[in-house]
Amino acid sequence: MGLRRQFRRLPPIAWRDARLAELRQSERSLRSQLRELQDGASRDSRDLALELKRAQLQLATVVGERDRAQAILRDPKYTPREPSWHTRVAEQTRVGRYTARRDTEREYPRFRLEEKLHNYELARSYGVPTPRVIGSWPRIEEVAWQELPESFVVKSDRGYSGTGVLPLRRHGDRFRLIDSEDELSVDEIVSRFRQARHVTGPYFVEELLPGTGAVLPDDIKIFAFYGEVADVMVRRVAKHADLASFSYRFLDAEGTDRGQVKERLRHDPGIEVPRDLGQMVEVSRVLSTAVPVPCLRVDLYQVPDGMVLGELTFLPGSSETYTVEHDRLLGRLYDEAESRLNLDFARGRPHAMVFGPHSRDLSAPIDTAGFGAAR
Repeated sequence: MGLRRQFRRLPPIAWRDARLAELRQSERSLRSQLRELQDGASRDSRDLALELKRAQLQLATVVGERDRAQAILRDPKYTPREPSWHTRVAEQTRVGRYTARRDTEREYPRFRLEEKLHNYELARSYGVPTPRVIGSWPRIEEVAWQELPESFVVKSDRGYSGTGVLPLRRHGDRFRLIDSEDELSVDEIVSRFRQARHVTGPYFVEELLPGTGAVLPDDIKIFAFYGEVADVMVRRVAKHADLASFSYRFLDAEGTDRGQVKERLRHDPGIEVPRDLGQMVEVSRVLSTAVPVPCLRVDLYQVPDGMVLGELTFLPGSSETYTVEHDRLLGRLYDEAESRLNLDFARGRPHAMVFGPHSRDLSAPIDTAGFGAAR
């Protein structure tokens, strides 16, 4: 059996072939009906005219579906012939599982980017503002709740997609989420962290960002490819951890709207361009060249007096939802960034993080003008 025939026997391909055969048969039947209706169109019959219109609409739908299915077979979204961001993310995730099993001493620098406190130190070493850390404890049960301020954020050092992050305000002997009326006891907070997936200590408490009141600030996520910024995703969070309440706007490095480049997200062109976008882009360029990876997502917050780092991520998730064109754009930027990084390795760049010259003290107050003033 030839390779192409074997390929077409795979379930998704075989299903498409069967559907195409069904569509072709349906198209032939509809065309035949149309000819019969057109032959009798001279009769003054309203019912016949309506039936003709319905048949034409049905035919257009069938032909459109057939053409889309054929296009998928001819030019699939992910193909080795074209660069692909999703393919790159999936590849690195797969290889990373093998590396993680062998890296028992946590020597691989890429995995350090999963640690929030490490990333805060890296950012502060370049004068990039980060939240002030009030305290850190090995276990969530050990947090000194009674000694904390009226409002704060409690986090796990490792966690994904908002898990292990709770912005809280004291309310009597309980705590209320910043952006809702929901209240939690200490036991409920502890239980929430225990049950969260992929969350590990230490657990730390940081100051609430300046300007945060009843709502959370927009989350600005910048995709940087070893010194080159591609996307600025501005995410508006109406309610903490409620994905259905999120809305998004994608910009380029200059603040131009990219439109709906990610499918199934609620695109909102009314979300404001961050006031300090230029400085945020420069911060992202600097931090992305400080780490030995082709791509770094730099999460920042716009606050009244400047900006503050949220976190760093080297493999942002949900990569399969980009449009074909944008997936290939990001894939090309990843390929080019990896080639530049490999050449720098050959020229002597260390495989470790490259820290800047400034203090890494996370207990120091937030200096939202730190990056601009330090450079």
